[in-house]
Amino acid sequence: MRPSSTTLGLIAGLMLASPVLAAELTTNLPADPAMLDPITYSELVAGDVLTQIYESFTAIDAEGNVIPALAESWEPLADNMGFRFHLRKGVKFHSGREFTAKDVKATLEQLLIPENKGGLNAGYAELVAGADKVKDGSTTELSGVRIIDDYTVEISFDAPDVLFPLYPLYIFDSEVAAEAGPDWLTTVSAGTGPFKLDEWSRGQEVHLVAHEDYWRGAPELDGVHFMIVPEMSTALSMYETGELDVLRADSSLNRQIFSDAGLKDQIMTSPTAQVRYVAMNPDHYAPFQDVKVREAVCISYNQDEMIEGLYEGAGEAHYGAITPGVAGYSPDVAEIKYDPERAKALLAEAGYPEGAGLPPLKLNDTANNKTEDLYMVSKWQAVGFPVELEVLERGAMLKGMNSQQIAFFPWGWSADYPDGLNFLLDLWYSKSPYNKGYSNPDYDALIEQAKQTADSEARYEIYHAAEKLLLDDWGMCPKPLRLQVLLVKPGVEGIRLTPFRMLPFEGVTKAE
Repeated sequence: MRPSSTTLGLIAGLMLASPVLAAELTTNLPADPAMLDPITYSELVAGDVLTQIYESFTAIDAEGNVIPALAESWEPLADNMGFRFHLRKGVKFHSGREFTAKDVKATLEQLLIPENKGGLNAGYAELVAGADKVKDGSTTELSGVRIIDDYTVEISFDAPDVLFPLYPLYIFDSEVAAEAGPDWLTTVSAGTGPFKLDEWSRGQEVHLVAHEDYWRGAPELDGVHFMIVPEMSTALSMYETGELDVLRADSSLNRQIFSDAGLKDQIMTSPTAQVRYVAMNPDHYAPFQDVKVREAVCISYNQDEMIEGLYEGAGEAHYGAITPGVAGYSPDVAEIKYDPERAKALLAEAGYPEGAGLPPLKLNDTANNKTEDLYMVSKWQAVGFPVELEVLERGAMLKGMNSQQIAFFPWGWSADYPDGLNFLLDLWYSKSPYNKGYSNPDYDALIEQAKQTADSEARYEIYHAAEKLLLDDWGMCPKPLRLQVLLVKPGVEGIRLTPFRMLPFEGVTKAE
């Protein structure tokens, strides 16, 4: 039966009243990603995009718990010298190919091949037996990875590493290089994540589209636009005019955001899994060899003043080496009290009354933190430290720190995986490539013990002992945690902000 003219008119009216619009989420990035591939990945801006595209054996949930992802389960090999992983079946890459054990092996190998210039994740592959042979070019075959069948793989190590399942490896489609050629790193989406790369317009935006065959279920959104907006004032204007659904703010907007009553219900905050601290290298400033001098440095600035005056309240005092929301965090770390008079007394006890005899000292940092640095310099000067701020270009700063040639500097470290060893091992273990000058054999012994302790609770106790030793030794001076601040438009639901930044958007919805 043919529909009547009345019925057709009603259908047409409904179509006009409710247009079919693509539900795409738009958010901002503060800079163009340095890369968008799982091999050379080495910075946070790129990571915000890549976590939507690539996955690993495990993930974290909104509460910071480790949950299975591409591995359904795993068990340790003898003496914790590796793991057997049972992989999730039915997972599809963005290419449509099925994820299997060969992709795990290929990912680890490609991270190690020298000409690929592996980034942060290459460090996790270096733990695998045979990694040295791949790194020196002797072979491309990683002997420590044994494929049992399509969904079972054994990975063996040269030394125990009980945290390996937690590491973000960004496993990718092993066939893309042969299929798409050497330029696949920037042109092909090769992950299993909820979104796939559609287009990267450098300096403008990164566009992702939904992975309809995603193993957790197709995302609610059709796509995501990451708009590259270096100026925070511009980003806020875009949010206010509806061009952004989610605004990632920095501290320059805190006062404006928190004082605007109209934005109150749109603000989302979370501490960040980034430990911030002041480093002191005694090899390049002899007074730092005295623990009294190091303590004087740490008690000369006021965290509460910094939070209120510099962060506009978007911060939390922090006195330890492991941040809240990271496994192994201890809420029982003692407060470091601001005490300039005690700082002066400590300097006098160390042989530097009123700072007399202290050699001139430079606090080195990049220009990004100048206001905060000048605040701390003024506090140190007030107790007798002859310190001046010296601003370095970022490349020079990184080179100086990584070669342990800078005596005094503030820095931060964002956790790559949800376990406190990421801070304790990478930053203050003397054999770490990221160590900036701290060395204590008793601390090193605790870290080596922790690396071999499979039981989580027992390992956390070791963390607490190592953290206490580091703090009692005044091996670094903690700084306040900055809060992450988002603005989220009404109608956008499901954004999950954790200490590890925003989680993937597969469950996010946007009302149209």
